[in-house]
Amino acid sequence: MYAFTLAEVLITLGIIGIVAAMTMPALVAKWQAKAIDSQFKRVYSNFYNALTMIKANNGEIPQCYYTQNNSNGGSDLSQVAECVQFYKELSEQMKVLKICEGNAYSKGCIPKYQGVDTIKRYEGTSTIIGCSGFTQSNILNKNYAYVFNDGAIMFLYDKLPGWGSVLAVDVNGKKGPNKWGHDVFAFGWKERNHAVFLEVGGCELQEEGGRHSEDILLNAARK
Repeated sequence: MYAFTLAEVLITLGIIGIVAAMTMPALVAKWQAKAIDSQFKRVYSNFYNALTMIKANNGEIPQCYYTQNNSNGGSDLSQVAECVQFYKELSEQMKVLKICEGNAYSKGCIPKYQGVDTIKRYEGTSTIIGCSGFTQSNILNKNYAYVFNDGAIMFLYDKLPGWGSVLAVDVNGKKGPNKWGHDVFAFGWKERNHAVFLEVGGCELQEEGGRHSEDILLNAARK
């Protein structure tokens, strides 16, 4: 009758421990990404349910989006004349718990996010030109922010009635990590063929190790 010696058992356990230590971080990261995808899908669904109700109540979506310049087929044009009405109705449909019309950080609507001017690394480069609406000072002190009843946070690129067609969503609110490309993603409202939808907006800040807004948007749009 054969049996394992204590040394053999310890060696086997040591190998198992090494393999687990090597694979566990990847498994945890994959699980965290799936959790963020699930939380974003909930926010994504709530957005579109709200848009459906707004359109049903008004016959159309108030102008607070980019629309293509059909006269020459050129670049998207920002239509923000009715952003105040749009976000008022959106917040009503989505049961917003708290609105901060500036000073969102000191008023407790948002955690201390990094801005385009303070992120140490942006998509592999040290700086990005433009996107001044997402500087840290603007995010913390100027831009409008909305806290939803499920804990998610939305903050705009500006105060209203400014660039309300660009926004960012923190899918799990203050839980963290509160980093761009990890649980915070930027989008723009776009209009095409009389339909309004979320799309990447051109200021997708991304802290090191994060994902692009387009990736999480594509995951949410899949059936």
